[in-house]
Amino acid sequence: MNPRAAFGWTAAITAAAFLSCAPAYDLQTLYGELQGSDPEARQDAAEKIEKVVREGKYDLFVRAATGPVKSDRAPSIIYLSQMTQPKARAALRDLLRIDARNLIPYNPIRMKPSSEEADSRILVAHLIAENGGDPGAVEALLEGMQDQPSDVLVGTCYSLGALRDPKGIPFLTTAVRHQDAEVVRAAAQALGMFTTPEARTALKSLVGHPSQEIRSEVLSALEMHEDPSVVEILEAIAASDPAPELRAAAMSRLGHFKDHSPVPFLIQQLKGKDDTNRQAALDTLRLLSGQTYGPRPEPWARWWEQNQKSRVAGP
Repeated sequence: MNPRAAFGWTAAITAAAFLSCAPAYDLQTLYGELQGSDPEARQDAAEKIEKVVREGKYDLFVRAATGPVKSDRAPSIIYLSQMTQPKARAALRDLLRIDARNLIPYNPIRMKPSSEEADSRILVAHLIAENGGDPGAVEALLEGMQDQPSDVLVGTCYSLGALRDPKGIPFLTTAVRHQDAEVVRAAAQALGMFTTPEARTALKSLVGHPSQEIRSEVLSALEMHEDPSVVEILEAIAASDPAPELRAAAMSRLGHFKDHSPVPFLIQQLKGKDDTNRQAALDTLRLLSGQTYGPRPEPWARWWEQNQKSRVAGP
C-alpha cells in the first residue's frame, strides 16, 4: 500500500476512535447557552439536553453533578431526576452518599438559584420524594454518618426532612440531643415533616431548650400536627415559655383544634398577671367559641360549664 494512503487510513481510524470515545455533549456549554440571550441557541441547547435525558445518558449528569463547576451541579441533579431508567434512579440515590456531597448555589426547596450555598443532598432528597420516594434512600444518606462534623449533620437532617421517609426519624430523635444548636434546629425542622408519635415526643423534649430559635422551630414543626396530644405541648409553651411572642403564638395555635379541650387552660390564663398571656387567651377563646365576652374569667367559666359536653364532643 502507498505509504501516504496507509498514513491516511491510520489517521482516519485514530480520529474515529477518538470521536467514538469523546462525549457527545458538553453540558457546561449547553447550560451556558440555556442562559444566553440568543433564543435559537437556547432552544438548540434545550433540545440537546432533552435528547441526553431520553437516551438515558445519566453518567453525563452524574459527572457534572459532582464536578468542579458549582453552577452545573444543581441543573445536572434536576435533569438526572427526570430520568426513569433503573440505573439513573440508582445514580440519583447514590448522590445522597457522603462522598457525593457538594455545595450548590441553589435553594433546594424553592427550586431556584441562590447566592447562599446549600448541601446538594437536600436537593437530591427533595427530588427523590417528588418522584415517589426510594426505599434505599435513607440507608444511602445515613451511611458513614458517625463522627461527621456539624455542617454535614445539619445537611443530613434537612435531607431526611426532604425525603419524608419515616425510616429517618430515629436519626432525627438522636440529633435533637446534639450539643450544636444548629444540628438541633435542623432536626426539629425535619421532624416537623412527620406526624408520628415518635416525632412529637422528640419535639416535646425541646420545649425547655435554652435557645429561643429552637423553641420557635418546635412551634413551627407542630403546625402540621392535629393529634390531641399536641395540646399538652402547646399548653406547656403557652404557660411558661420565657419569650412572650412564643407564648402568644402557642396560645393562638390552640385555637385551631377541632375539639375545645384547651378551653379550661385558656380560662385559667385569664386569671394570670401576664398581660400578653391574658390577651392571647382571650383572643383564642373568642376564636374557639364565637362568643364576645370580655377579659374577666367568670363569664367564660359559666359559658364553658353550660357548653363543655357538646364542645369537647366536637361539632
